[in-house]
Amino acid sequence: MKTWLFYSLLTLVFWSVWTPMINYSTHALGNPFRVLVFESMGFLIVLFSLPFVMSFEPTTPSTRADVVAFGAGFFAALGTLAIIYAFKNGGGPEIVTPLVNLSPALTVLLMWLFFGAKLNIMQGLGVTMAVVSAVIIARYSP
Repeated sequence: MKTWLFYSLLTLVFWSVWTPMINYSTHALGNPFRVLVFESMGFLIVLFSLPFVMSFEPTTPSTRADVVAFGAGFFAALGTLAIIYAFKNGGGPEIVTPLVNLSPALTVLLMWLFFGAKLNIMQGLGVTMAVVSAVIIARYSP
């Protein structure tokens, strides 16, 4: 198995476990800020464990890349807070999760528009189908 595929599948498993856990804790605790704090504590445990198994030094130092990585974390935290509020305000995981998981389709479109990523016809068709399915899910959800 290719290394990138292994890590992609591992991400799939981790995020598939994360979604029901964040949904449960949102309903059980009722306070989105508290949910974000405890989720962040779990994140920090992983973060502070990494220096024992990985090097912190970049292979190519770049302040710009550090700033972009910081921005990625910022938007990840905002996205987490937004999904907590989606669950808190009545969105079930069976509806919220497919809509949220359209992020790869939006990412592909943004990469194509702003960074010149190449899309073949099948990839473009896949993105289009994902967007159409999200519209159907959102339109016909209770």
